Amino acid sequence: MRRIHPATDVNQKPGHELTKKLYRTISEQAKRLDDSRSCARNIKELFTPTLTVQRKKFCDYCERLIFSDVVLYGRKTEELLWRKGFYDVISTAKKLKKKEFQPEEVLCIESHINAGIGYYNHMMMKLQYEFDLVLKNVVDFHILCEMKKDADIKLEATEWAKQSIHQCLIYLGDLNRYKLDIYPNLNPTLSVRYYLQAVTYRPDFGMPHNQMGTLEMNRNHFLEAVYHYIRCLSCKISFDGTTNNLLGLFEKNSKFIEHLPPESNSVDCIIELDKSENIKRLIARFLLLIDIWYFNKKVPKVYNLCHQIYKNLEECLGYPKPTVSESGEGPNDSASIETDTSSVYLSSDKVFKMIVICLLCIAKLRSANSPQLSTAVAFSLGVYSLLIQHVASHIRDSILNCPLNGNIKAHKSNGILKDLMSGGKKRSRTKLRRRKVVKVESDEESDVSGSERNDDYSSSSEDSFISDTEDVLAVSSDEECDVSKEGLELKPAQKLLNGIKTPKPSQKAKEDVVEKIQLMDANDTLEIVTEESCLESIRILNDWLKTDTEILKSCAANTKSVFKQITNLLNLLNINMSSAKVIGVKLKLSEVITKEAKIPLTEDIILKGIPTFEESQKEIDWKYLDERGLNAKEEAVIRSIKLLSFGKYLSTLDESGISYDEDKNIFVCAIDETKKDDMKISAALLEELDMCNGDVMNDTATSAAPSGSQSSQDNTKPPHHNNHRSQQLNKMKHMGQLWLAAEVHALETRVGGARPALSPYLVVDAEALIGSSHAVRHLVASRKFVVVVPTAVVSALDDLKHERIEARDAIRWLETQFRRGNRFFRAQRPYEKAPLPFIKYPKKRDKEMHAYIQIVECCHYLAEQQKGAANLVTLLVGNQNILVNGENKEFSYVGLAQSAGIAIESITVFYAKWKKSKGKR
Repeated sequence: MRRIHPATDVNQKPGHELTKKLYRTISEQAKRLDDSRSCARNIKELFTPTLTVQRKKFCDYCERLIFSDVVLYGRKTEELLWRKGFYDVISTAKKLKKKEFQPEEVLCIESHINAGIGYYNHMMMKLQYEFDLVLKNVVDFHILCEMKKDADIKLEATEWAKQSIHQCLIYLGDLNRYKLDIYPNLNPTLSVRYYLQAVTYRPDFGMPHNQMGTLEMNRNHFLEAVYHYIRCLSCKISFDGTTNNLLGLFEKNSKFIEHLPPESNSVDCIIELDKSENIKRLIARFLLLIDIWYFNKKVPKVYNLCHQIYKNLEECLGYPKPTVSESGEGPNDSASIETDTSSVYLSSDKVFKMIVICLLCIAKLRSANSPQLSTAVAFSLGVYSLLIQHVASHIRDSILNCPLNGNIKAHKSNGILKDLMSGGKKRSRTKLRRRKVVKVESDEESDVSGSERNDDYSSSSEDSFISDTEDVLAVSSDEECDVSKEGLELKPAQKLLNGIKTPKPSQKAKEDVVEKIQLMDANDTLEIVTEESCLESIRILNDWLKTDTEILKSCAANTKSVFKQITNLLNLLNINMSSAKVIGVKLKLSEVITKEAKIPLTEDIILKGIPTFEESQKEIDWKYLDERGLNAKEEAVIRSIKLLSFGKYLSTLDESGISYDEDKNIFVCAIDETKKDDMKISAALLEELDMCNGDVMNDTATSAAPSGSQSSQDNTKPPHHNNHRSQQLNKMKHMGQLWLAAEVHALETRVGGARPALSPYLVVDAEALIGSSHAVRHLVASRKFVVVVPTAVVSALDDLKHERIEARDAIRWLETQFRRGNRFFRAQRPYEKAPLPFIKYPKKRDKEMHAYIQIVECCHYLAEQQKGAANLVTLLVGNQNILVNGENKEFSYVGLAQSAGIAIESITVFYAKWKKSKGKR
């Protein structure tokens, strides 16, 4: 034996014959180990001295063979070493276990696991040395001394060594995970540590995420496991068994939902669910929604489920953070154990993972061209809006409660936003001269705002810092005031129990908060911002929106309130970094502003390798952290700059309405109030988002019918219930507007991109339904358009049913389709009509003319929902004579349609055009 296997390293290349003999010896040893293992009758027989020595020799032989020819034998021998040397022994011990492991058995298994951990640490050190691998900031036990320099190392061998490092990290994670079988209460931190290092080193491989999903199966009610399984499936190289693991978890979650007791929405019920139960229900509902989206299931009432999750999330975000322990809650805190306090608090780590799961689902739905894409986008935008309101409200309250430091000399123009908008350059001296330096004394805090306004802004009306037209804090409209108030007040049910009446924050307090943030000491402001870990979730949503400008433009056309909320938050992040030295921050502000796109933060490292974020991370310099690390405060500064940079980007989009006021050093968002008040949402969505009294989650999980309506009791309900219902309807309207914007964007994308050649909305007349019913049915079945049948068309069909058999067939088909319910084919709603501008209606209208005008008014309403969007609605007519010589004494059919901003086409021509474009794709 000793003569056959002399000590070798990578430079001593043995001959081909010696390598073949070594391989045969390893094969024989593997068979002996298998025979001995299969003959073991109990766990002790697996760890006899003879078998232990044999396994040690087997590992030595495998290592020699690997380094003798890594290209030819490396991958196969490495897997054989793991399986026969370590894994099979532990697997057999589990099978031989009776009720529980005996103390002696525990010692044997633990010794075997520790031997494996030591072996693979040794293997990683050797790989670093032999192949000159630099693993700084990848693993926390890299070689610090000078490594071996060998110019003859082949590229293929180096690539194998890197992959072997990745595999060793997974093996180390697995070995530490096996310890949990013998010590169930052991902290899994070490396992997660190795898996995360494997992910950081090779983010394209999903295997570590699959292992973490298995490890964290029971944490946070399956949320952790689902997160890692979906991350695994989103990697370029996923693990084969992950899909079945994910399906199994979703099945368990569905069973959990079925056994939950229904919730009572009655205001007379004084029994409320506790915090932990509400968080369980939130996560269970959320995972049910992800099950529907990720596997593209057709489930009724999915909009109800989205709305219920939105309500649950809003409530759970309001739960205060427990102060029992200082447990980290950043998105990288995967190794933390779920304590008793974490079950009553929705940590930012949970929120972060929920956001990532949503964005990965959106990517999957988009790749599958699924009709559910618009729902997923709208839901994510709704959560985005809710998070912005939550964080802004919390920061605002903290700022108002924070006293000003009397020793700080502040300028009105202080704040990192000024430097960011000027590209990091110093401000001109002329502008600085115009601003008087005000010394703020601690006993004159109440007079600071008024005095400085009078000194610096003599043009302002009386003593208000912000004029009524600028509306900086996004609180001009009644709807926005209600939203801000909800972030500070208790829920109506809690008021009923406690008898607490929370005062509405004054308008002056809302206006003064932006001024105060620029007067505060940067240390105080930074402490507040650093505590807001939900900013990490908002930031990745910003990155997502930045890579999809069309979604932003769709929001601008329907829900400018989102941009008002963004403006509000950004102005609260304008930290005064120029007037004082910030404790714990050694960054140069000008350098950070210049390089902010290149600096990776914690959330960037976590999301590295996900295709959804490749575009937003393409400028990141991953070697930046090699030079220096970042503490929490420094990350908060950089994150604030990145968020303000997103505001700077929005200011370049005309649709957003956001601009930068250089004099006051704030972002300003202008809203067309008339348009905002007149905006309508799809009635089909409102029907889906009805306020049913049954448990929406149970209805969706079991596909059962909703509980009965209680509309007859509305008049007897107390006033505070009506207020609560009004608030919920406002939120439904807001979420519906987001849905409508996402729906239009998704339809445009499916039919031809940002500027589609074919309209997403099609309106058909009676002749089209009668003479070209096959074309209409194909267009509906394609699920690429929303086909609308105006009320005037239905009336025309009813008039023709006695004359033409095709009209009766069309009516029967319409009845069947409307009874089934299909969001791609629906009738005109009562309010879906808008008068035509600049058109003088004819005094005398015949029946045909009157019907046509009603149809065009319906088309005009649909076109008005997305102002600025080109080719949004097309009227499809069955009679081509209207297009050729359809001139009336009073008006032109084609001219009337064009004045309404819609296209008019023959259905046969449009159908042929669509078939041709479909064939090209």
